Amino acid sequence: GNSREEDKLAGYLSFLKVGPKLLKFIPVGKVQDLRHWLISYGYWNAGGTDNVAAMFWFLGEKYLGLTVGDIPAAVTAPNMGLLHPDYDGYFESPQAYLTWYEKRQKSDESVDASRQNPPSTRHSATIGLLLYRKHVITQQPYIPQLIRAFEAAGLVPLPVFINGVEGHVVVRDWLTTDYEQAQRSLGNVQLPSLSDQAVRVDAIVSTIGFPLVGGPAGSMEAGRQTAVAVRILTAKNVPYFVSAPLLIQDIHSWTRQGVGGLQSVVLYALPELDGAIDPVPLGGLVGEDIYLVPERVQRLIGRVKSWVSLRQTPVVERKLAIILYGFPPGYGATGTAALVNVPQSLLQLLQRLQAEGYHLGELPDAGETLIDWVKAADEADPRFSASAQGVPISLGSKAPTTVNVRQLEKWLGYLLTTRVAKQWGELTRTGLKTYDEDFALGGVQLGNVWIGVQPPLGLAGDPMRLMFERDLTPHPQYAAFYQWLQKDFQADAVVHFGMHGTAEWLPGSPLGNTGYSWPDILLGHLPHLYVYAANNPSESILAKRRGYGVLVSHNVPPYGRAGLYKDLVTLRELIAEYREDPLKNEGLREAICKKITDTGLAADCPFEAARELGLDFTLETARLFSKERLLAYFKTLYAYLQVLENRLFSSGLHVLGQAPTAATRHSYLEAYFGETLKPEVLTILSQLDPAGDRPDSSPHSSVPPRAEWPQLIDELLLHHYREAADMPQRETARQKIAEALEICDRLAQTTDELTNLLRGLNGEYIPPAPGGDLLRDGPGVLPTGRNIHALDPYRMPSPAAYERGRQVARQLIAQHCDEHGTFPETIAVMLWGLDAIKTKGESIGTLLELVGAAPVKEGTGRIVRYDLISLEQLGHPRIDVLGN
Repeated sequence: GNSREEDKLAGYLSFLKVGPKLLKFIPVGKVQDLRHWLISYGYWNAGGTDNVAAMFWFLGEKYLGLTVGDIPAAVTAPNMGLLHPDYDGYFESPQAYLTWYEKRQKSDESVDASRQNPPSTRHSATIGLLLYRKHVITQQPYIPQLIRAFEAAGLVPLPVFINGVEGHVVVRDWLTTDYEQAQRSLGNVQLPSLSDQAVRVDAIVSTIGFPLVGGPAGSMEAGRQTAVAVRILTAKNVPYFVSAPLLIQDIHSWTRQGVGGLQSVVLYALPELDGAIDPVPLGGLVGEDIYLVPERVQRLIGRVKSWVSLRQTPVVERKLAIILYGFPPGYGATGTAALVNVPQSLLQLLQRLQAEGYHLGELPDAGETLIDWVKAADEADPRFSASAQGVPISLGSKAPTTVNVRQLEKWLGYLLTTRVAKQWGELTRTGLKTYDEDFALGGVQLGNVWIGVQPPLGLAGDPMRLMFERDLTPHPQYAAFYQWLQKDFQADAVVHFGMHGTAEWLPGSPLGNTGYSWPDILLGHLPHLYVYAANNPSESILAKRRGYGVLVSHNVPPYGRAGLYKDLVTLRELIAEYREDPLKNEGLREAICKKITDTGLAADCPFEAARELGLDFTLETARLFSKERLLAYFKTLYAYLQVLENRLFSSGLHVLGQAPTAATRHSYLEAYFGETLKPEVLTILSQLDPAGDRPDSSPHSSVPPRAEWPQLIDELLLHHYREAADMPQRETARQKIAEALEICDRLAQTTDELTNLLRGLNGEYIPPAPGGDLLRDGPGVLPTGRNIHALDPYRMPSPAAYERGRQVARQLIAQHCDEHGTFPETIAVMLWGLDAIKTKGESIGTLLELVGAAPVKEGTGRIVRYDLISLEQLGHPRIDVLGN
């Protein structure tokens, strides 16, 4: 082409930024001429422009009359930096940004003062905002809008952009907190790489999603991402929010169908591994552009401000609401929850709060007395005096509490009031704790702590109506209950006490709350702590995602008997998966038969077809019978195991924050290990005192430091596994004793349940952990008192999914051999995230079988790596795999 044009190309690269503006000046009739010109000069081919900059130069000169001097100098954005809509360029350190920002604020305040306006005092908290660099470079308009929204709310935004993999570097090195600085002043330096340019923040908000460590790219040894992220966030000890616009889903589909599968992994599942809270979708795609939903931005800002305010409010002034349950209503279930002793746990919580300086007044001596007070207030008729109905006068005139219907209408507004009235006929004639024009809320107030009973969802005789009516609204008294907590009582935080409440089940978007989702409406900006049983992560995830619950898990009670419970749970799950699709899960049949013979279960629940022939149930005899006969037997076994499971399940109720006694530890260990460890060894291990005291002369009366565990294990093996018959089991026993010590050590940390609940009420960071049951999922679910999550990618594939995946791989290989007479060289495996979650990693099992590898687990059950299987054991050549 023209040499003059080529000489100038480098100077016109920045025309990339003004291209869209130039295009609108091209007359419609000239488009073809432009294309022919670009082709003639070699700037256009069948796939598009070879040099877009040259095209923009041509457009600018031809249609706008621009010359080289009109072109602004190119601005290079660093990989990590900060920006502000009022600053032309980028900052390369947070301290430089804050210096500029403070100078700008003083200038603005001076202008306000000259206009006889008072100086601005609105900036009370600094919020770290993690932004996607790609969206900064492409000048997505939502970024300056988000920054200005935080400013308008009286917050100081610290907008840091990253490529996607440096999130942990920013948080670790550029952001610090009052807590971290206080710890460093005491010599406790957890993160040595902290920069001297670091800026103090009160909360961290990531608008990127994905894990904090690795971001969209991932990397690191299996499981280390979460461990590193938790270590960094624990050192900062401020709330960590992940609230982002949906980058792969449009606003229309989100608001009508909920956040979709792959997008939910980015916004929910992966950040939850790091302990992220309050996931508010901020917007989504409209065409190819990202737009914010202003109302959702305000919800995020409101929740961030509430958490920061909670931390800044003096303890003695904090107002807390504790919500108990009464389901099913009318059956004396008030103040109960699944698996936890509510009266004693609640009293212990209140005593701890009082010791921390909360204003509570006088507490009863027994938890049952406290529950009696709550019941009396909940059942009281507001038309009569509280004291005449058994409510203690010392609790004050606010027990019982009422809300007038006119006040509720003001709180809800016209639109929401109309929706509620339409569904329930009239606001005051629902028959649910409604007296004339007043809604009775019940509840007792102890100083600054209000304790109430969550209303039932539906009508008498149908208390769970709303669970199955997606388009209904909560009834007026239910709405008044939560609106009062926000607007009148003005709670600084709310605690739902136990598994499980109903607010998170209310109608609205299935995933990704909108302004029309009732959990979002009723909980508003309230910081929400949710005490939840650790063994139910699947339902707790609704409380986390729809109810903004920061979960504080509690342990389940000890088990009533031991035996082969752990193996029986595995067997029941194998049978359940096999029965879902016997043809698809054919590979599980032999594993089920082996588990039956190993447990001796056939003696308790015999296989009648074999017994009629005088045969014992073994792997060999099982092969003599048809699949239909075995499937019928498996169904019988499954029913038997369900009955047996109820007999073996937990005994008693757990007390929140109470570490197990020696007897309780023995129950856990006996249930977990069964006959795989000798009874006398289990007794010794259960008597180890986790507190470190040595109450008797036993040489093993306390759990020693980890460094001394090998010596303790050697002593136990020497004294209890020294016979010739014990020799084959010695190494297995060594591993299991080490696992038992790990369990005892983690059980001792059950006190973290109350400790972390109080930390949450201080607005601090609560570390995450996978939810689950000790017997089913291993020691990795301990200790409790953690912000549990449902998905742990380092436990996939599950044993059954691994076997199913291997079977699929073998069938693929066999089919190719039948059709082509040779083994395949390469097979593509689709690794869809949602599919992997639903099948517990079946596609991963397929991939592993093809390449000839197997998962290797650590003591807690997490998969830490994959080892190759020998070709002799594999039975086929290793197949190249394209996974996508």
